[in-house]
Amino acid sequence: MDKKDFSNLENQIRDTIKNAFDVIDFAKIKKDIDDKAQETVRETRNKFVDKSQYFDKKIKDELKNRYKNIANVVPKSENKIQKYIAKRPVGSISGTLYTIFGSILSGILGILIISYSILISFKSEFLMSNLISLGILFSFLAASGAFTLRGINLRKRAKRFKEYVKLLRGNSYCSISELAEAVRKKNKFVVKDLRKMIELNMFPQGHIDDKQTYFMLNNEVYENYLTSQESLKKRNEDELKKQEELKKDFNDPVKMELRNTIEMGRDYIKQIGDISSSIDKEEISKKLNRLQNIINQILKYVEQNPKKLQEVDRFAKHYLPMTLKLLNAYKELNEQPVQGDNIRNAKNEIEKTLDTINNAFEKLLDDLFEEIALDISTDISVLETLFTQEGLKKDDFKK
Repeated sequence: MDKKDFSNLENQIRDTIKNAFDVIDFAKIKKDIDDKAQETVRETRNKFVDKSQYFDKKIKDELKNRYKNIANVVPKSENKIQKYIAKRPVGSISGTLYTIFGSILSGILGILIISYSILISFKSEFLMSNLISLGILFSFLAASGAFTLRGINLRKRAKRFKEYVKLLRGNSYCSISELAEAVRKKNKFVVKDLRKMIELNMFPQGHIDDKQTYFMLNNEVYENYLTSQESLKKRNEDELKKQEELKKDFNDPVKMELRNTIEMGRDYIKQIGDISSSIDKEEISKKLNRLQNIINQILKYVEQNPKKLQEVDRFAKHYLPMTLKLLNAYKELNEQPVQGDNIRNAKNEIEKTLDTINNAFEKLLDDLFEEIALDISTDISVLETLFTQEGLKKDDFKK
């Protein structure tokens, strides 16, 4: 597309933008007048509305209080995470039994040892059998003490389990530091504690992350965590790679300009997409999708062929900003509460201009491939000449 064609396009866009904003300004002035005219009506109406709302609120409050007790009776649905938590923690019953029987046995053995010690102290001779008997009694006492200690530890673990569940508050994950603070233990202890609970199926699908910072209640959350970590790792690697490339390009003005042009173009594509999403009109959406596609193809071609950067310089720095301004004008017109003739005409004019812009940008894209098309045509001509010289063309076989 020659400069004259683009000059005509530029003038058309400028005129369309001017007309659109003139209509927008007129619509805003008219809206201000209408607002002032309706202000008195609103004030009068609001007096009655306020009274109506007051009585309405009073009635609603009375009904709410009347049915409050009934609402409380309705049972809540079972929390989905409960299936990942043991209904009865391991050690809640056995810990109590260990503690009771261990304590009773320790008391009995303690009394026996004291009684036996007093008894043998009155004897003149201290026999080896007496020492062995005391040793046996002390062994049983140590065993009963171990039973008691075992019971106490089991009960404490069951209590910590309940604290962990309470802290989860229906969530499927929690930080180790929060759990440690709740049970007043160190993070290292809590990690070991949770792993033991997972092993005992108190948390059947429980997981702890590699850094030992989070506890996850089920496989789904853990898999999502692994996926997010992998994505984060990839993003960090991509960002690092991008920074390295940016450092290399910083000293090369041509590469730096190419990068800036591509990033700026992609930003325009995103903004056009946002405008398209806000306009509920299929015909406009199709035109904007076509525009995004053309701009994207131009950027891809220039990215692969940096030598063509100068040919799209005016397109990127001049025509794209003007096009975006035109689309923003259309968006503002479309958002006006009253769609009068002037607004509809301005919108129709912008829609027609969009077709012109799309055609112009398509022509620019086609012109970028002109050199490639010429090279292909030249290669075909050379091949046909060689085939003719070698007698390999179809016409030569007929002879």
